[in-house]
Amino acid sequence: MTYAHQESITDLLVATLCSGRSIKRFNQILYERRLKRYREESIRVTLSRLHKKEYVNHSALGWSMNKKGRLYFSNARLLDYLPSPFEKKVPDGIVVAFDIPEGSRKVRNWLRNQLKIFGYKMMQQSLWIGPGPLPASFLKRLEDLNIRKNVKVFNIKRSS
Repeated sequence: MTYAHQESITDLLVATLCSGRSIKRFNQILYERRLKRYREESIRVTLSRLHKKEYVNHSALGWSMNKKGRLYFSNARLLDYLPSPFEKKVPDGIVVAFDIPEGSRKVRNWLRNQLKIFGYKMMQQSLWIGPGPLPASFLKRLEDLNIRKNVKVFNIKRSS
């Protein structure tokens, strides 16, 4: 399992020894130890901001994430980068052109950075050349981000 924060050896040992071989309890202990690293005031301010953006609700039972928050944070994971499947010296065979509106700046920047990770070179701001074929997981991510229609992929044919 991958954690967002690197756990210390002490955290791992305490969680292992106190969990009684329960993975659920192990993860709860790590979560509690990770949360204790933050000041209570910082947590309150962050919850207040999330509440103001209407991502979380506060009731007598405590804090909970609502539908808008779940949707936002599930979409935020879509902007994680994919590892490059290409070797270093693969010849360029694909041109990627895109036209993503200004309102989707985060997605546009994600696409440019992802193309850099794949080893693509910028010819113009929205025209890139690099190795191919593009992985299916990348094309699926474009669909999930709802930008596939804004991205055109061309194969380069070399004449002999």
